[in-house]
Amino acid sequence: MKVIQFVPTLDSGGVEQGVLEMSRALTENHHESHVVSAGGRLVDQLIKDGTHHHKWDLHKKNLFTFRHVRPLRKWIISMNPDVVHVRSRMPAWIVWQSLKGIPLNKRPTLVSTIHGLYSVNFYSAIMSKPHNIITVSKSANEYLVKNYPKSSDKNIKLIYRGVDTSEYYKNYKPNQEWLNNWYKDYPDTKDTKLLTIAGRISPLKDFEKIISLAVSIKDKSNHKIKILIGTHSQELAEQLREIYSKIVKTDPKYCIISPLEAEITKITINGFITTKLSFANMISDVCDTIGANKEKVLDSIGSDSRIGNKYFKPGYSFGGPCFPRDTRALALFVDQNNINNELLL
Repeated sequence: MKVIQFVPTLDSGGVEQGVLEMSRALTENHHESHVVSAGGRLVDQLIKDGTHHHKWDLHKKNLFTFRHVRPLRKWIISMNPDVVHVRSRMPAWIVWQSLKGIPLNKRPTLVSTIHGLYSVNFYSAIMSKPHNIITVSKSANEYLVKNYPKSSDKNIKLIYRGVDTSEYYKNYKPNQEWLNNWYKDYPDTKDTKLLTIAGRISPLKDFEKIISLAVSIKDKSNHKIKILIGTHSQELAEQLREIYSKIVKTDPKYCIISPLEAEITKITINGFITTKLSFANMISDVCDTIGANKEKVLDSIGSDSRIGNKYFKPGYSFGGPCFPRDTRALALFVDQNNINNELLL
């Protein structure tokens, strides 16, 4: 039996892990396994396990992706698979349109897997269109039948998506070597409680609760807050803004930018603060050398609104995990892009 699975990418996540596990099971039982995706870090493992990988960019949510319908139809015909298995909405739409142009007697069996509770709309309905549907939980099964009533007459199979209990189990404790490395990288987390989440943060994975918990356990502070939201989705950005507006009482400034821009902004802010601290200490040394009052000099300089007094006092140099790490990261990034970075050295 020849099976082709379609998934957006192979980077990380439960869907991707499921693709690897199913592919492994197929090859171990002497079936021919193929996976179509836009690529990712899990591709090497997939190939190592005996599955063939085919790179198609079917994951982008725009009309231009439908240009792949005809080429994909020809490719599917040439592959002559027994089963085509779609695991995500955008690839499912392209595959669905491709299969419609293949005669019924030559068309492979189409299977979809519903992994989560998608928003109920025309776009999501594609996962309910195949006659053969896998749901990974009772919740997913109920979601399917309730929101897409016509699917109740289809061949729905509930196959639980579990975890490997030899790797993920209750009362797990990291070994001392792991802890030592962790505290070396994040010394400010020692003797503190950490809030963790198993999985990527998304609207369907309780990020509102996570943000609320983080705010409830944070240290008291009168600092003004700036919230960076790094996302390609304007809808998600507005959801996050609404959540933060209910929780944060200091009227913060919101900056909604791309993930890349958010990362550059974050490390640049820390790089600028460390530069300002270092500059203040340098002027402090100058004052000590020539006999000037360093506090008065720095206070006078900081009274200029273009400079400001914050982080412009003489004292110890910067420390902690973020300032040194982000300053080094910014310097390395600038250097790798062949930009003069003498200011950060």
